[in-house]
Amino acid sequence: MKRTLGKITAIFVLTALLGVSGCGKAGLASDNESGQKTGSSQVKTTTTSRQNALLGVTVNTTVRKTGQYPESFVLEYEDEISVKELDPTLFKLQGKAGMWGSDDTRDFECSFESVEADGKSLTLVPKDFPEKYFYVQDFTVTCEEHPEFDFTNKDISSIVTPVADSFETKHNDSTISFDYKLFTPKEDKNMPIVVVFHGYGDTSNLLTYRTAVEWAEPENQQVRPCYVLAPVIEGDTYFGPADRDKIYTALKDILDGMISEGKVNPDKVYIMGNSYGGVATIEYCEKYPESVAAALALCPALNYATNATMNLKNMLDVPVWFAQATHDNTIPVSASQIAVKSLEKQGAKEVKYTEYSDEEMNAAGADSAPDSTYSYHHVELAVMEDPAYQEWLFSH
Repeated sequence: MKRTLGKITAIFVLTALLGVSGCGKAGLASDNESGQKTGSSQVKTTTTSRQNALLGVTVNTTVRKTGQYPESFVLEYEDEISVKELDPTLFKLQGKAGMWGSDDTRDFECSFESVEADGKSLTLVPKDFPEKYFYVQDFTVTCEEHPEFDFTNKDISSIVTPVADSFETKHNDSTISFDYKLFTPKEDKNMPIVVVFHGYGDTSNLLTYRTAVEWAEPENQQVRPCYVLAPVIEGDTYFGPADRDKIYTALKDILDGMISEGKVNPDKVYIMGNSYGGVATIEYCEKYPESVAAALALCPALNYATNATMNLKNMLDVPVWFAQATHDNTIPVSASQIAVKSLEKQGAKEVKYTEYSDEEMNAAGADSAPDSTYSYHHVELAVMEDPAYQEWLFSH
């Protein structure tokens, strides 16, 4: 199966790769001894001769529509950097990245568009980084004329992803065991909540795309403050109808608990998801229609869950908006078309349907190749950039 239906659990390798490589030194070049790291703190390097020790590297990332992207690498040194002007073309990154749906790795390279030395810090800004950053397993950065600025992934002391970092990881162990990510708004009483189901295998659900983090962005919170709850569902669980049903039961219990605590407004519970998350959206609405204010079903993989289309009658009172690309090369667009027609025929309260052309998907950043990272299956590329969907959802 393609990207959103393949099977892998993305692993944050970089955050676990602590410790200095021993190659970081700035200004005067000489041998140095590696320091040790406890958590994110760097123990001061013991020196045998004059040198400038690299204390650590912070990777500042954001979640773009195409996933987690490294916006800058900030190197912190023990002393002020003596080299003030550097050409970014002297720096080169080479590394290996994991592949979605496979244990294989691929080699990649990246250049830099700017470099700035400021006191004890050196900031490198990558140019067209080709990978989702959480797939990167190892890398080396070299500087052609200044090897004292070489470093590797082992020098990383922290990875910062501002909006994603504001979600708290919680664990459920009632009817079924799973983690979920929870964003809490500034005003935390009687607030709306958006439950976001990820696609099959996309367990790095805050970093893979913007279906969850978009709601937590400061700009969105200003006009639509809300909780955001994003369950992390492993592949085997997603494929099993009985296990999915247990997930829904557990989520309903979590939501009921937040409602009873006065945190969530029971009339403003919204459900959404893409691909297999679209299946989960439909099935949750069928199971608990009275508790859902409105739903977004993005490219739902309903051809993999035929029971969902047989139970649409249960959710006739739930306003739902379907969206899919005409030439979705993973899930046939007929999956959404059939569901929409069935709901309309049965007298559904409100059904909306948007179908995206190739030109519209191209403009959103998708690729026509079925094996591309973002093929036409990824209608969320277009949907999450269009505030009309958020406005419609919150109008109910």
